[in-house]
Amino acid sequence: MLIIHQGALGDVVLTFAAIIALRKHFDRIDILCQGQVGKLAVKLGLVDKAHPLEAAYFASLFSDRIDAKVTDLISRYSRIIAFSLSGDLENAINQVADSPCLRIPPRPPARDRIHVSEYLLQNLMDGGLIETAVTHNLVTDWQQLYAYKEGQSIDSSNIIIHPGSGSNRKRWPLNRFLELAQVLAERGLQPQFVCGPAETDLDNDIRRHHRQVYRFTELTDLADWLKTGGGYIGNDSGISHLAAFLGLPCVVIFGPSDPARWTPPGPQVQIVRPALDCEPCFEIESDNCAQPACRTDATLESVFHAFDGVYVSKRA
Repeated sequence: MLIIHQGALGDVVLTFAAIIALRKHFDRIDILCQGQVGKLAVKLGLVDKAHPLEAAYFASLFSDRIDAKVTDLISRYSRIIAFSLSGDLENAINQVADSPCLRIPPRPPARDRIHVSEYLLQNLMDGGLIETAVTHNLVTDWQQLYAYKEGQSIDSSNIIIHPGSGSNRKRWPLNRFLELAQVLAERGLQPQFVCGPAETDLDNDIRRHHRQVYRFTELTDLADWLKTGGGYIGNDSGISHLAAFLGLPCVVIFGPSDPARWTPPGPQVQIVRPALDCEPCFEIESDNCAQPACRTDATLESVFHAFDGVYVSKRA
């Protein structure tokens, strides 16, 4: 099987449960996606091989003439699933594939309050590719197997903090994260800040508070580092989804995005979001409202309450 996904880290991590379910029925699964994400999926044992979507010849899937390399690649697979909104991509694949491509939108319609992972699994069941499956069970079983195979050297005092996100709209104020780090340090813990490559705007303020900022060019290195932490606190982001998937005790702070759709799957995940009357608007509005209480009203106390609910001094 070949899986195609055009999304970023968080979107692809939410397909991991579907891939785990598919592995029960297919001996080999490869993926075509962003190169860094593909390497991560291989390292985690979820897929056998990754093809980088950035390779120039894959652009021909969106042109009138498909490159011979792409035709040769696609013809090797007996089944292709494209997690994509693009009907043109589906049509292009069907021109050269031996069997019809199953195209599944990577997320449910914006106002449908169904979790993304469950939506993907339901579509795979409807397509006859898997039997009944539950995201939570799939992820938990994988975590237990992966931890057994890989082993983990964990410093439970290291608490990883990610104050960024793929969108500035989803960021809890940085000063709250800095206050959070101070309280964690007063508790005898070691707060460790991590930022993504597009979040350099946060560096100066974090370092001004005498905190180091960790940054990784390879997602595989980031995953290795995350696994050594005792806990994790961050915004709704790709890194948060990865941390939860790897089994860290996680607190994820939500603002305008909907936790009913985007909560990272995992047995040790707590969500913080203020109780508000307005519906989450991240996917239905182009910008936050003038006074985004969803982003600013989550209190430090609520975050620590959630943290105390998942954190233990030693992780097995």
